[in-house]
Amino acid sequence: MFTYSDLHHHRQLGLAVLCLAGTLIAPATARAQFGLALSPMRVEVNLAPGSQHTGSLAIGNSESQTGRFRTEILDVSIDKEAVPQFEKEIASEAQFSCKNWVTVNPMEAEIAAQSQMPVRYTFRVLAGVPPRTYHCALGFTSLPDPKKQQASMGIVALLRLTGTFYITVGNPEPAGEVKQISIEKIDAPDTAGYRAVISVENSGLTNLRGAGKVDIVNEGGEVVQSGDFPPVVILPNRTQRLPIVLGKQLTDGSYTLRARVNLGNGEIQEAALRFRLPALE
Repeated sequence: MFTYSDLHHHRQLGLAVLCLAGTLIAPATARAQFGLALSPMRVEVNLAPGSQHTGSLAIGNSESQTGRFRTEILDVSIDKEAVPQFEKEIASEAQFSCKNWVTVNPMEAEIAAQSQMPVRYTFRVLAGVPPRTYHCALGFTSLPDPKKQQASMGIVALLRLTGTFYITVGNPEPAGEVKQISIEKIDAPDTAGYRAVISVENSGLTNLRGAGKVDIVNEGGEVVQSGDFPPVVILPNRTQRLPIVLGKQLTDGSYTLRARVNLGNGEIQEAALRFRLPALE
């Protein structure tokens, strides 16, 4: 990792707090290559201790033959590459997991060709749980048709779709800060061979999602690369790395990366990093 000087940030009251309370169901749909699809991919809901919430996800099958799937209840984490990870148990997520609150029906089923079916879930929040945002997921794995003889040789591909749940109990205050920007060398075609990594500390007990812009400016003050601040969810009580690949239009020279972001805590934060390419180890 290559870290450079001149990191600075200042805060200013500005954009309204992003609303994490209330109920929001994202409209996105995930699709597997064999014709099964899942909607929505993400569910966010605010619940009180001791309460329950029932809803459903839709599994669709666009193929001309019957499909089969199995449901799993999973933990969720975000790795250092800002990629969601889903496992049956992740020890680091124990204090934020909601997987023990959920029941699902069906856990395994067939789905007819050219059709869809609901998968119903119920969350029962334990009484007395502390205010925070909890997370877990349902994974839907395709299964081979047991009625069809499998070839003695070959590989059967099992594909997984996931729907992620964020359950906010009470009204935990968001608290986040851009802590560091660094430059890392990467081996990736069609890039400058480097990426910037913005590290955001979530010191609170609810999720953060950054909304803002990231610009890279050359020595002449020209913006040579611009994009949205990475919208990756930043789970509670951790520091999350957010990589941004530097495009191949960045040739050797001096640059400034400028980030301006609202992390949902009622503040606009600004951070800047001056760096050179090629970077010195």
